[in-house]
Amino acid sequence: MMIESIYKDVCFLLKMAKKGDKKLSGKNFALTILLGIFIAIMVVTLFNLTVSYIYEGPEYDTYCKGVESMGPYPVKYGTSNEVCGNCTFSPSLQQATDKCYEDMGIPVYNYDSNGCTIAIKECNMCTKTFETEMTKYNRNTFFVFAAIGFALIVSGLFIHILLIQLITLPAGAFLVIEAAVKNFDNKLLVIITFTLLIIAAVYLALKKLR
Repeated sequence: MMIESIYKDVCFLLKMAKKGDKKLSGKNFALTILLGIFIAIMVVTLFNLTVSYIYEGPEYDTYCKGVESMGPYPVKYGTSNEVCGNCTFSPSLQQATDKCYEDMGIPVYNYDSNGCTIAIKECNMCTKTFETEMTKYNRNTFFVFAAIGFALIVSGLFIHILLIQLITLPAGAFLVIEAAVKNFDNKLLVIITFTLLIIAAVYLALKKLR
């Protein structure tokens, strides 16, 4: 019943908007705004779900599953014997560990018969690989979100139906902003793209308002 009621309201508002010679009453105008906001949110949600379904982002476990590090053992002098055992602190091992973390790696150790860390077997770079893939994914989705968002904004500028404008304009603006947030690490790309989109949107708006 609720869906049928909403459908009837939408049809009524579309008919009123197409006539153009009648003004919406306060009730219908408020209903139009509410419906526009509600549908705009659904459009943005649907678009996000569609993109994530068609183009899945990288998962951390795909690159770093099973890669764990407890740090060199012991990590510093003064650790109690219950924790330390017969292990001795190695400054060179700690330096190698710190260098691995600075390079966004995860140190994987070799152990002696007492379970003490004696050397770094490898500096696993799965985290850095994951970050690189995530950056690439964010860059690609940035262009998709920005393009669709801009297309919705342009549609809202040229469609005379108020309800459609209330759906496309905020939905498009939100998608463009979301695109920037997803790729904010690459500020230069965002600045250039946003500048071009703003210039194009202002040009089309001025052309439409003449």
